[in-house]
Amino acid sequence: MVTRQKGFTLLELIAAMALMVVVAACLYSSLYTGFRARRSADAAVDPTITAANAIELLKQDIYCAITGDGVLAGPLLGMDSQDGKGGDNDSLSFYTTHLYASDDKPYGGVGMVELVLVGDNDADGECYRLVRYVNTNLLSPRTLEYDEQVLCRNVRSLNFRYFDGLNWLDEWDSTAYENTLPQAVEISLRIEYKSRDSARQSQLRELTQSFLIPCWSSKLQDSQART
Repeated sequence: MVTRQKGFTLLELIAAMALMVVVAACLYSSLYTGFRARRSADAAVDPTITAANAIELLKQDIYCAITGDGVLAGPLLGMDSQDGKGGDNDSLSFYTTHLYASDDKPYGGVGMVELVLVGDNDADGECYRLVRYVNTNLLSPRTLEYDEQVLCRNVRSLNFRYFDGLNWLDEWDSTAYENTLPQAVEISLRIEYKSRDSARQSQLRELTQSFLIPCWSSKLQDSQART
């Protein structure tokens, strides 16, 4: 007696293959969505980290700012300005004891720091570089070139505000306040970045931090109380 072995029919094989295709498509869609979300998150986090690192360095500079008269001290001057499109393009210059060592020029002591936005020809759109100019040889009889340190690229705007104990001010001139520093400083930095999807659209990420200056002098409050 001949026994027949049961197998799959052609219709069953086609149905199984169709189910496998559907499952594979669902898995691919899930993986693609996950990887796309990760790329978008990385693209959003990277400029935030860059801006946070730049602001942290600026905070350390301002923490150690010194004012007064003489060669090794001077005013803290914060200028409020805007670019041609109405974006904040502030600048800040002051003397500080926070001077770190670069790769090729280790140095320390007192120096003059100037923080400005400089046009970046390598960036797409209307972006700037946040540049830290440092003069480390204040006793030199001749004018020296400042060391240029690029802290951040693809910057759209930079804004400083200064707290005098009562109000937030857009500008600060320590000579007008008996050579005192502001009680607190606020830094706002806006970064432009490209999304990593197929559209590659430009997006903005803004980071704002305010911090107290530990060495703030009470002369400002005393002078305001007298007025």
